[in-house]
Amino acid sequence: MRVVIDTNVLISATFWTGKPKHLLNKVRQGEISFLTSEILLNELRDVLVREDKPFKLSNGEAEGIVTEIRNLAEIIEIKHKLAVCKDEMDNCLLECAKDGKASFVISGDQHLLDLKSFRGVKIMTVSEFLYNLKESAG
Repeated sequence: MRVVIDTNVLISATFWTGKPKHLLNKVRQGEISFLTSEILLNELRDVLVREDKPFKLSNGEAEGIVTEIRNLAEIIEIKHKLAVCKDEMDNCLLECAKDGKASFVISGDQHLLDLKSFRGVKIMTVSEFLYNLKESAG
């Protein structure tokens, strides 16, 4: 199962316990194939060091987290530019999903979640995804 995980979910999985961490653990265990792109990794790095965010990590600390995430992921080369959403980073998630042939985008971003799907890629919350994963295994 190929999934693109939004930066907001990765940050939650990094700093807190709960469903996002459970999702990332499924990636670590090889149950889910996690796709990302260089632009999405750059966004993660930028958010981790931003002064207006609660993390405010050093560049080295942020790079350590990005390296860990990179090591869990298949890096997708983006070939198709999309202009579906107002937010450019939301478009980058959809581009990664399209070019990586993902089945799911997992996000906490309401603008993306409102789409529900895009070109056959289902867009859902972590809770919805984990529930569906449990049901399909059950």
